[in-house]
Amino acid sequence: MANVKHVFPGGNTCYGFYSFYDYITDSSVKRKYILKGGPGVGKSVFMTKMGEEFFQRGYNVEYHWCSSDPNSVDGLVIGNNEVCFLDGTSPHVVEAKYPGAVDEIIDLGRFWERPLIAENKDNIIKLTELISLNFARAYLRLKESNLAYTELKSYYEEVVDIEAVKRNIVALADDFISSSSEGKTRHLFPGAITPAGLVTRIGSVIGKNTTLFAVKGSPGTGIKDLFTHVAQLININSISAQIYHNPFNPEEIDIIYIPAKQVALVDYANFFFTYSSEISSSKYKRQLDFDKFLAEDKLSLNAKNINAAQNRIEEGLKDAVTFISKAKNLHDELEGYYIPAMNFDAVELYRQEIVAEVASLL
Repeated sequence: MANVKHVFPGGNTCYGFYSFYDYITDSSVKRKYILKGGPGVGKSVFMTKMGEEFFQRGYNVEYHWCSSDPNSVDGLVIGNNEVCFLDGTSPHVVEAKYPGAVDEIIDLGRFWERPLIAENKDNIIKLTELISLNFARAYLRLKESNLAYTELKSYYEEVVDIEAVKRNIVALADDFISSSSEGKTRHLFPGAITPAGLVTRIGSVIGKNTTLFAVKGSPGTGIKDLFTHVAQLININSISAQIYHNPFNPEEIDIIYIPAKQVALVDYANFFFTYSSEISSSKYKRQLDFDKFLAEDKLSLNAKNINAAQNRIEEGLKDAVTFISKAKNLHDELEGYYIPAMNFDAVELYRQEIVAEVASLL
């Protein structure tokens, strides 16, 4: 039975836009189609229709969603990494690495009436600049939230039993990666900070038959050190795994999934994203709360500062979402200058040609 998965290849983070586009597919792919063209030319619809059509034909489909519009597709993988489609436009510009051999450019701009677009040149330039400005403001607010997050972690780091944390990290990591198969590692996001808020679709990746190593704990208690340690072991031993980074701070890891074993290490702290409500599996092998290694009496001395830092994090996230939402509304307005200029009937006819081509590849 064919499967559908939903992930995010890029994100709006405290470091600005952050991309894992290089991990959507690899050089073993038979064909990579890179879609070009302005906003509103139908890139997302093109890929969505492709995904729906080949899923109905019995092929696995993996949708890579846009962090700036969670209802828009930035990438699509069909089959077992056999065919890939990518939005190759800003901010995740993709060019042909192996033109002709693997990569093929699809320019949907050839189906528009350029004079209709050119007559709105001034408005298009103005809207494009305003979109960039709102994203810049969003990233500043996320950067501020990360400063508060760093401060918050310091209060927990000060009073945690680091030796007990280290012992548990080593034991749990060894248990998690035992007897894993060799292969490639993918880095992606399990969710994103979007105009609709904080969105995750990780439940489509980690199914009900997945065995869980569920851990939780306050920021700074050592929980992220566990994920870093496991990721290093995976890299050293060339283990086939999917590493899902925190959509707010991509330097931190939230989930590590080993498909061959159907086992996942998941951060269930739900500090930014509520993964626990998205994952249907109830098969727990290990559960660990890092907060048990805290000296609660000492922690309470900084209760006021902890609360203040948490409030600054939340306010920064809230403001960032507001700016990203403004950018989305401006982008929708920008698309309004391109959509009337497009010959979508011609686009669909061309898409059917690509369908036949993909079918022959598969």
